[in-house]
Amino acid sequence: MPNFQLQPYKHQSAFRRIAAVAWDAPRDPTIYGSTEVLADRLLEWVDLKRRETGEKVTITHAVALALAVALRKHSDCNAVVRWGRVQLRRDVDIFLQVAIPSDDKVGKVDLTGHCVRQADTKDLGTLAREVREAAGRLRRNEDPEFARTKGQATTIPGLIFGKILGMLKFLQVGLNLDTSFLGAPRDPFGSAMVTSLGMHGVRVGYAPFFPLASSPIIVLVGTCEDRPVAIDGAVVVRKVLHLNATLDHRIVDGYHAAVLNREIKLLLENPRRLEFEGERNHMLGESDGTTDLETLDLDPMTMDAEEQESSGEV
Repeated sequence: MPNFQLQPYKHQSAFRRIAAVAWDAPRDPTIYGSTEVLADRLLEWVDLKRRETGEKVTITHAVALALAVALRKHSDCNAVVRWGRVQLRRDVDIFLQVAIPSDDKVGKVDLTGHCVRQADTKDLGTLAREVREAAGRLRRNEDPEFARTKGQATTIPGLIFGKILGMLKFLQVGLNLDTSFLGAPRDPFGSAMVTSLGMHGVRVGYAPFFPLASSPIIVLVGTCEDRPVAIDGAVVVRKVLHLNATLDHRIVDGYHAAVLNREIKLLLENPRRLEFEGERNHMLGESDGTTDLETLDLDPMTMDAEEQESSGEV
């Protein structure tokens, strides 16, 4: 008995014949998803934090913090694949991308970024300041690691440079070595990556995984715009933030993605919960290091009126 019951495929198109030999069988574990966040309170909170801290706090900073808090809660997703095994990270480090224009401001833009270590332990103002200072050093060419990498990328032939980068990933991920002694930063891309194109009017877009990184999550922050939404059966205009995620299915499955999405939305729609660890724990529950993700504390009796409204419980 054959595995498949097959019959001839007559009258195949030329494209179908080409496609059958042009592509390999699927092996890519990448999955994609988008969500929308009611952002009126978030915008007010970001503006408040700008005035309180004097920092240019942005929605992207808030998204990075909410992601870090959610990953601390759900350590299952704060992981890396090594030698065919999933292993959990101890710290939650979030990489935020930074665009570096060329000196003549025309054509070329270098894309790099800064990895915020233990991002889940920092407040929004501290996170924003750290990213601003790092971006300033990068744009002034005062970051020795970025300057070294940029110089190597422009002087070493591509084939050789690719081999060097492949060996670097083997040392960092395969052998789990701190390569600072080679001039390469330790775990440069962290637990997850956050980038933004909302300022350019992009609502939906998905960032690709960088082959040299070992981060299973990339969040692309899209536009924040006026949209009609249904609240208590009535259509009203609210600010809506678009978030788009690229996920590694080897670590993050649909259930993980759904729970992370729900918790990040709750944090961003109730942003004052991001200010205090006790408030975060009340909303998300205590950290859970097992492979079973707990549900949220959504009991209306424990939530104030504003939270019930944003979570749909009223």
